[in-house]
Amino acid sequence: MSESNPKLVQELSGLIENLIGKLDFGTVELTFHQGQLVQLEKREKVRFEKPADSR
Repeated sequence: MSESNPKLVQELSGLIENLIGKLDFGTVELTFHQGQLVQLEKREKVRFEKPADSR
């Protein structure tokens, strides 16, 4: 197991916090290969209100 890099952890934590803070509906996905973060993906859903009476 490799040692964590505090500067990198702090940077990633800030980035993830920033993405989550702006997310109303959706997901944030982290992809790791051999213990290294290689991809961070954000998928956001936009929902539209249905009119109360559409007749």
